[in-house]
Amino acid sequence: MKKFTFVLMLMLAYAGFTMAQTIEDFESIKMNVFSAGDAGAISVVPNPDATGANTSAYVAKFVRGRGDDWAGFYTTLGTAVDLAAVKYIHMKVYKPHLSNIKFKFEGPDIEKEPMAAQTLVNAWEEIVFDFTAGTLVYTKMTCTPDWVNPVDPITMYFDEIYANNDPTVGSTPVQMIENFEIIPINPMLGGVDDLSTFVLAANPDKTGVDISDYVLKFNRDMDGVVWGGFWSNVAGFSSAVDVTTNKYIHAKVWKSRISPVFFKLEGGPGGSLEIESMSPQTKIGAWEDMVWDFSAITAGAYPIIAFMPDKIDPVALTEDMTIYLDDIILNNDPNPTTPPEQIFQVDMNGSGILPTDSLFITGSLGGIYGTWNEPGTNPNNKLTDPDGDGYYTIALSLPNQVIEFKFVKNATWANQDPYGSNRVFTITGDCNVIFTWGVGGFETSIRDNKLAGKIQMYPNPVRNELTVNTTSNISKVIITNTLGKVVGNTIYSRTINTSNLSKGMYFVTFVNADGTKVTQKLIKD
Repeated sequence: MKKFTFVLMLMLAYAGFTMAQTIEDFESIKMNVFSAGDAGAISVVPNPDATGANTSAYVAKFVRGRGDDWAGFYTTLGTAVDLAAVKYIHMKVYKPHLSNIKFKFEGPDIEKEPMAAQTLVNAWEEIVFDFTAGTLVYTKMTCTPDWVNPVDPITMYFDEIYANNDPTVGSTPVQMIENFEIIPINPMLGGVDDLSTFVLAANPDKTGVDISDYVLKFNRDMDGVVWGGFWSNVAGFSSAVDVTTNKYIHAKVWKSRISPVFFKLEGGPGGSLEIESMSPQTKIGAWEDMVWDFSAITAGAYPIIAFMPDKIDPVALTEDMTIYLDDIILNNDPNPTTPPEQIFQVDMNGSGILPTDSLFITGSLGGIYGTWNEPGTNPNNKLTDPDGDGYYTIALSLPNQVIEFKFVKNATWANQDPYGSNRVFTITGDCNVIFTWGVGGFETSIRDNKLAGKIQMYPNPVRNELTVNTTSNISKVIITNTLGKVVGNTIYSRTINTSNLSKGMYFVTFVNADGTKVTQKLIKD
């Protein structure tokens, strides 16, 4: 989950800039399960036993079937762990039996067992790993939390993975790798008949403007109230919502009906203000970024928020309704978020393709595009040539990532691209990419390239301050890491403070006043 202290320090580090405040994005580090059997899964759930060493609200749940003894999870970290600076890894575990735990950083590998073995069963216990022998910076970690033989099915929980320089149990974190926490969610209910609930859930529709992993699921009871939703004391968890400079609240919603969406700020110097979104909801069964204008409040920090995503009178439900919410952000941009778009074209001239033939893309695309679908089984992966010029086109919406894929004619592997190897491409925002059937490589350009060649940023690699030169009308600058997470969102200025960014690669997206975007790579030294 986001680490608010770090996020706010990063925001403040951009001196002189208006930075977005992430109120809640419901995300955690992406945990990839391996060798855990058919039932293997990891999810974020309410703490099943908020006593003893761990009274936090949310934890990670690991389910393993009859997989391998070395089953566990791995993750690529958004913020690297420098073992030259921090030497001990702490993790809280809750297990139904005693067994060994191993923790590893990869590339080159360094793996450790606990300094002291697990002693508690069905109770929270903090485990510490000694990495004093490590001196390198790592971005990938692996945990095998139940290394035991013979293997039995197990459900266990873990929480608060952090690094510091103190092997003492309960010592203060220096770097919180993950604590799985979110803002407190207090349902606004209408009495004993209203059984509405809020839970964290996997994103059921990773398309459009929301391709994140986790979202908030609102099970709206048919007997709920008009003002059903939740309120949260965000100041008690992280920091109040400060509308002194930033004036617009954004939140993404996914609903099965059109209805008004309201947001409220409470407890600030101007009292309380509840307003409807600037523009009405327009989408059903799809993610939409809603925006609320709080410019009527001149200044002040507001400790409490309230969210009413379906304020329709009468409620008029004949059965329970499911609503999903995500990415509650305060910034100074009144424009709704638009989804990333990558235009892939394949030059099929000379390939022998006929007007009656079809062309598909398949690979490690994720979301609605799937992972290595059988060609022809997913209509979202079909390319078309409406003008008959021999260039087949598909519009994708993918996060920043490295993808591998192939093009296939007529829904059969026997007619795959004769180029042979998997094609590899790095997604870095909006782009237009042209491939040629049977030929390696590609041509690429910014999809709307009015900004191409008009922006210079230096030095690159950068240490503490990035200078931007441009004659274009740039409105904002967005910085994302290699996982696609936004780590900086500012109004445009000639200098950007980058001192609090960790070493590594980032993507800097410049947004023109007309919505045109261009993305450039940045290396932090």
